[in-house]
Amino acid sequence: MRIGFIVNPVAGMGGSVGLKGTDGSLYYEALRRGARPVAPERALRFLKELKRRHFHGVIISANHSMGCDYVREVGLHHECIDIPAAKGLTRREDTMAAARKILSSGIDLLTFVGGDGTARDIVEAVDGDVPILGIPAGVKMYSGVFSLSPEAAALIVRGFEEGVTAIEVGEVADADEESIRKGILRVRRFALARTPVIEGLLVPTKDFGSGGDEEEKVGIAQYFIEEYLRPQSLYLLGPGTTIKAITDVLGLRKTLLGVDALYNGRIVGTDLGEKEILELIEKFDDPHIVVTVIGAQGYIFGRGNQQFSSAVIRHVGKKRIHVLATESKLRGLKYLLVDSGDPELDKELAGHIRVITGYREETVMSVVPACCPENYVKTTSSRLPSS
Repeated sequence: MRIGFIVNPVAGMGGSVGLKGTDGSLYYEALRRGARPVAPERALRFLKELKRRHFHGVIISANHSMGCDYVREVGLHHECIDIPAAKGLTRREDTMAAARKILSSGIDLLTFVGGDGTARDIVEAVDGDVPILGIPAGVKMYSGVFSLSPEAAALIVRGFEEGVTAIEVGEVADADEESIRKGILRVRRFALARTPVIEGLLVPTKDFGSGGDEEEKVGIAQYFIEEYLRPQSLYLLGPGTTIKAITDVLGLRKTLLGVDALYNGRIVGTDLGEKEILELIEKFDDPHIVVTVIGAQGYIFGRGNQQFSSAVIRHVGKKRIHVLATESKLRGLKYLLVDSGDPELDKELAGHIRVITGYREETVMSVVPACCPENYVKTTSSRLPSS
């Protein structure tokens, strides 16, 4: 079995510093704000889990930081493909060149570490010749070709090696970053791609049809304000229209796609990154996190709100996390997911949480760490590889 492997080294760097992506010049802005690389750690988690699960095939990868550095470190059997730009700052053209060279070497599956932008480049380069599988590392991951986590990707690859995965068609989508910077979420579906699937380990395309239910959102906001909002507490309000309804009811302005801070009836911070959030937590008492659920996917942390880093979540604590979601967002979800970038923290967050779904309406949902859902969820699927 020959598995292609490509890493977008800059994917996801903008998330913790409040940017909505890392495409183009945003990479330099992310560096200016003190962003740290995300993709290398995700790549190593995937490869280490692949080795732990006794992968017997060959990894065909681009050289240096686009893949081979990490494969060599983990010690898997591999071949390196030379891409001149892999030593420096890579561009989409380098990703596409790597994908085409790896494809021409003869592979059965192409895996990649990145976000929606990387998925677009990969699917354009391979043009349907082989299945693809994304290992999530980007700020935006709306496409239906990503695994839940690096560990879930390793399990899918092992299943693919053993011939127990289904091959299904997933959508590749991406958000317009120029529109996002203006506070508008505009997402296009660009292509379809074949991808290996094991039930419960692949993320469906984000649901873009649940933007309505405005009365329901107002009811959720009114109930949260009446029941949970305390004047001397700090509330870190995550992205999305469901959370923005809180400030709408209070007559305040909030950034739609960013994290804002509310204290004693006023906004004390807008479009915050991790650093600014931690500074506010030190300044104000009793911090709380307020987030919604990504429709169809079920994430409450790790998708579009990476400003809530593991450090932020640990400072706030599990008991001061509030989840608000309309019933349409929860429809079809068996559990909620957390992917903070820290698998140990994700396991600590596992359990149950109350979700406000309407005015004086709440439901209890299970919370599952994306790193290892098979340890927390009973599965009816027999399509699992051997350990």
